[in-house]
Amino acid sequence: MHVFNNLNEVDIRKTVVTMGTFDGLHCGHRLIINQLLQKAKSVRKPSMVITFEPHPRLVLQNNIQNLKLLTEKDEKISLLAEMGVDYLLILPFTYEFSQQTSIEFIENYLIVGLGISSMVIGYDHRFGRADEQPSDVATLLQERGIDVERIRQHDIEDVAVSSTKIRKALADGEIQIANKLLGYAYSMSGAVIHGYKIGRKLTFPTANILLRNNLKLIPSDGVYAVEVKYRMKWYKGMMNIGHRPTFGMDQKALEVHILNFDEIIYGEFLTIRFIEKIRNEIVFNGPEELRIQLQKDKEIVEQIFGGKIDPQ
Repeated sequence: MHVFNNLNEVDIRKTVVTMGTFDGLHCGHRLIINQLLQKAKSVRKPSMVITFEPHPRLVLQNNIQNLKLLTEKDEKISLLAEMGVDYLLILPFTYEFSQQTSIEFIENYLIVGLGISSMVIGYDHRFGRADEQPSDVATLLQERGIDVERIRQHDIEDVAVSSTKIRKALADGEIQIANKLLGYAYSMSGAVIHGYKIGRKLTFPTANILLRNNLKLIPSDGVYAVEVKYRMKWYKGMMNIGHRPTFGMDQKALEVHILNFDEIIYGEFLTIRFIEKIRNEIVFNGPEELRIQLQKDKEIVEQIFGGKIDPQ
């Protein structure tokens, strides 16, 4: 998949296009993308997804601290590439950009800028300035010679999924529900940084993760069965998200223990894929009580992954 980061980079015409924020690229989004791919194949044209960076709500709303992303830019690129999209155009989203009318956007971007062949849209899709009177996008496009395929309302509603539902599931620690709605395992990525080395003293050394994007949604506090990608290889592990109350700390930490793994990996980049939540965060009476619980957690993780995990 070829990625364009602004309109001026695009050197391809006559594409079949769909457009949206696509945060999470969940099952509902995938329905639209798959329809795009089928349409492009049927008319023998390249497929293109248009999306925006940053998320429009970060530009248009004041309460950005309440917005947490399901997918950051690199994740979205990777997921779309896996689906088989030919081209991705990431349009810089600014306040000025948001003030275009729907007709201005169609003329300036879709017709003159991109010269698209056709477009796949949702049953209620609209674009243009927020205070603009809603128009039938399909009609506006067809009047300008652009073929339109609209996803039927009941097809979208049958999927019964939204980014809001997924955010709530993750916030509640309902990982399996979130993963089902997404169509893949939720993940986040970051660098390994130095911590307090508490886990090593308990014979459960952990890698402390600093997320590469502080807007990334973090699941609820607790212990999780996870898969960990390190240097292109996946390992099994268990992750603790929380404030380590047993040791009187108040700063949230993201710590992952990779099972039967003992390499020094400070500064390395890891991707954590969430499989299942094991328990909530608990206050223990001391380190030994915590160590005993961690051993129980490890046994549960091994059961989730089908049995005892051998050293790598």
